[in-house]
Amino acid sequence: MKAKILSTFILLLFCQVNFAQKDTCKVGIYINCLYDFKLDDKSFMTDFWLWMNYKNDSLDFKNNHEITNSKSAEFTHYSMEKKSGINWAAQKCKAQVRHQWDVSDFPFDKQKLQIKIEDAENDTSQLVYVADELNSKLDSCCISNEWDIESFTIKNKIKTYATNYGNPVLSGSSSYPQVIAEISIKRNHSWLLLVKLLTGAYVAFLISSLVFFVSSKNQDSRFALCVGGLFAAIGNKYIIESVVPASNTSTLMDNVHNLTFGFILLIVIISIITLKLYQSDDDRKRTLSFKIDRIAFWSVLFCYTLFNVLLVIRAMQ
Repeated sequence: MKAKILSTFILLLFCQVNFAQKDTCKVGIYINCLYDFKLDDKSFMTDFWLWMNYKNDSLDFKNNHEITNSKSAEFTHYSMEKKSGINWAAQKCKAQVRHQWDVSDFPFDKQKLQIKIEDAENDTSQLVYVADELNSKLDSCCISNEWDIESFTIKNKIKTYATNYGNPVLSGSSSYPQVIAEISIKRNHSWLLLVKLLTGAYVAFLISSLVFFVSSKNQDSRFALCVGGLFAAIGNKYIIESVVPASNTSTLMDNVHNLTFGFILLIVIISIITLKLYQSDDDRKRTLSFKIDRIAFWSVLFCYTLFNVLLVIRAMQ
C-alpha cells in the first residue's frame, strides 16, 4: 500500500515538473479587414496584426507561425520589445484563407469565417497558447456593407496530427498549440438580392399562367406561352449559376427554379386536359374546360406562391 502511494506521488510530481517546463504564450489578433470574398474560389482575404506575450527570453516567434487553413500567407513588420518583464512580439499578416461557402440558403446565408494560427516549431510539450480574448478585436470598418458581423471569438486549441513528423522523441502522433479566430457574418439586403435574382423565374411562371386566359381554340398560342416561360426560367437559372457557384446540396435558388419548372409542367398538363375537353362534341365538357381554366389559374397561383413562401422561410431560419 505504501509503495502504491509512493509511486502515485512520484508520478504526480513528475507531471507537475513536466507541466512547469512548458512555456505559456498569450496570443492575440486584431483584424484590420476582410475582403475579396470569392465563392467560386472558396476563399477570402484578410489583413491582421498578431501579437504574443511571453516570459521566456529564449523563445523566438519570428517566422514561427503558419495559417493552417490558408492558401497563402505573408508575415511582415515583425518587432519584439520587453515591457514590464514580459516579451511583446508582434507582426502583420496578409493571408488568403480557405473557406467552404455554404450557399444553400443564399441570399439569406450566414458564414463562419475562421483563421487558424498555429505554432510551426514548438509542440505542446514545450509551449502552450492562451488566447488573448480581452484585447483581440475586429476593426469597425473591416468588412463591406454587403455583410454584417454577428460575433467575433478567439479561442486556444490543441491540434493533434496522426504523425510525429519523424521526431524520435515523439511516438505515434504530435500536438501543436493553436488559436482560432472565428467571425460570424450574415448577408445584408437579402430581400433585395432575392427579388433581383428571381424576378426572371417569377415572370416566367406568370407568363405560363396566362395560358388559362387564352381560348382553347388558340392552342398554338397556349403552348407557345408555356414554352416561352420555360425558356425564360432556364435562362434565369443559368444567370444565377454564374453568380452563385454550384453546390453539392440543394440551394434555395435550385428549389425555386425546380418549383417553377414543375409548375410550368403542371400548367401544360392542365392545358392538354382542357384542350381534350374543348375538342369534344359535348357542350357540357366544353363548359367544363372553361371552368377548369379559371379554377386552375387561381389554384396554381396560390400553390406556387405558398411553396415559395415556405422555401424562403426555411432559408431564413
